[in-house]
Amino acid sequence: MSLHQPQPAEERSSSRHDSVGFWLFTLHLLTVWGLALSNVFQGLTLLWTMARWRHLRSSLDSLRAAGAGPLIKPFVFYLAIFVASALTSYQVRTSLYELRALIGLSTLPLALLLVPGERRVRVVFDLLIWVTFALAVYGIVQYLFTDFGDLYNRIPGPFGHYMTYSGVVLLGACLVLGRVMTRRSAQRAKNWLFLAAILTALGLTLTRNVWLAAFVVITIAFFMRFRRWLLVYAVAVVLLLSLVATRAPQHWSRLTSIVDLEDPSNYDRLCMAEAGLHMIADRPLFGIGPGMVQHYYPIYRHPTAPRPEVKHLHNTLLQLAAERGMLSVLAYLWLMIAALWLCYRGYQRGGGLDGPRADLYLGVMLALVALNIAGIFEANWRDTEVQRWALFLLAVPVCLENKG
Repeated sequence: MSLHQPQPAEERSSSRHDSVGFWLFTLHLLTVWGLALSNVFQGLTLLWTMARWRHLRSSLDSLRAAGAGPLIKPFVFYLAIFVASALTSYQVRTSLYELRALIGLSTLPLALLLVPGERRVRVVFDLLIWVTFALAVYGIVQYLFTDFGDLYNRIPGPFGHYMTYSGVVLLGACLVLGRVMTRRSAQRAKNWLFLAAILTALGLTLTRNVWLAAFVVITIAFFMRFRRWLLVYAVAVVLLLSLVATRAPQHWSRLTSIVDLEDPSNYDRLCMAEAGLHMIADRPLFGIGPGMVQHYYPIYRHPTAPRPEVKHLHNTLLQLAAERGMLSVLAYLWLMIAALWLCYRGYQRGGGLDGPRADLYLGVMLALVALNIAGIFEANWRDTEVQRWALFLLAVPVCLENKG
């Protein structure tokens, strides 16, 4: 008698349906380089989820067992504040239209429902890393063979803007970094090659917030993995900076401008910060309303600000506070801290760097740290493509504990 009983037809059908939902969800992440296509896949995922809700509803118990509560609570709070800020906006009709972003935020709950267990998380990570590598190669080719490359015509990859490109590639870099820094990492040579290509592309973007974020997370990862070699790391950084200073004057000038208060873009950000603080002072709880910063900036703008109009305030927390109030900032920080804590707890319980899931937990933690370091100088949370990957990564620690 066979030890492997044939799978019942009903279970096989259910498994196939689950795979359909998983792959639709995965495709909406993999195609963020073409946002319209990504939105189509997200819409199909939502329709599939609604059609299969009676089946998926049973997975709510497994989510509770996986400890999803600490993540879901701040997420629901964030959504509630978003809606409240639209209803109390300076221009309610315009802000209500901004609530279409709620569809994009569905990435997090969809991940919880459709990506249960380590095996599926690893599939998504593998594909995201390959996409990041492809994006890096795309950007390097752009730099070498097109007119992209200087400060005012930076490489955007297949995206519409260089900030979006560098923000997405930064998150992918952290996933690779998580792999190369864990002791049980497989295919180490390939991962190092991928990381080198991805960091090269980030360097060519001339995007300072991404440079700073990448340096911070690389330093953290190196300290965790090779703390005995910190002196060697410091020497390598000095040598790299010396090479940039002598061989890449455009990049060196861009790098040193980070601390130059006379740099026009730095001064412009200070002016935006002042305007944002005045907006917060006027409407501290729920903000001036989603989508209102762009409309009201000329009123709050400092007279000497270089730009008369801006789309956002180039700082994630400041943008959230101005648009949706301090309660929104509280919800955002709560969500980030909850995900980081769940990751760290899983990382520690799993054996740290020696654990079988160390690369996944470490990749998520580094990515969320990088997102928020970069967010000090760029409102990257409002960037749909970057946010879409970040929402999935926020869900990963619960997905790993979900037995399905």
